[in-house]
Amino acid sequence: MTQSASDRSGLQETSYTFTEVAYHFQVTPEALRGWMRRFAQVLSPGAKAEPPRFATADVAALSMVQKLLEQGFQDEQINEQLTPKRIVRDETAPVALNSDQARQLVEGKAALLPHALGDILSAIANSQQTVLNSQSTVREVVGVVVQDNFNLKEENRKLRERMLEQERALAEYQRREETRKERLEGRLRALENTVAALQQQVAQLIQLQRQSQQKKRGWW
Repeated sequence: MTQSASDRSGLQETSYTFTEVAYHFQVTPEALRGWMRRFAQVLSPGAKAEPPRFATADVAALSMVQKLLEQGFQDEQINEQLTPKRIVRDETAPVALNSDQARQLVEGKAALLPHALGDILSAIANSQQTVLNSQSTVREVVGVVVQDNFNLKEENRKLRERMLEQERALAEYQRREETRKERLEGRLRALENTVAALQQQVAQLIQLQRQSQQKKRGWW
């Protein structure tokens, strides 16, 4: 719901967007466009603008249009019922009313005016309340969507933190394995060096033993 300047006296009238009115009546944009085209004569100039801005009276008129369509009325009948009747004066046959007749006519019209005005105001109030309820529902739905989005973001953040922890643990495990591998390789090299030294010592001992045997044979 938005506010827009409406009359020259500085007062402001509530106006509604095309989307808000379509949501209010639970119809498709094409259906609402069809109503605007078929019943343009009962709408205000603002509702015929681009983009359209619907006054409260426009919403009330469209509400009556919807009800009459549901009751099976034709477009001509609906336009006839919603279009204000013009009184055409018969200049050729003027009717002279006395004071009593004039007073009765005025009192009769005055008696009908509050009832008609009350019906119009009631329809306007009901339509406006329905639009407000629809807007409240939309806000609640949007609030739920936003909250779900926040929850998803929080779950995503926790998931990223767990993934980072797993990556850090894996990196630490790989570092330890590399250190262990280097230590094992160092020990293996040291063992190989020891075995080589022992083999060399054994070879020397064998050489000395052979030399000793050769000397003993020479003495004999």
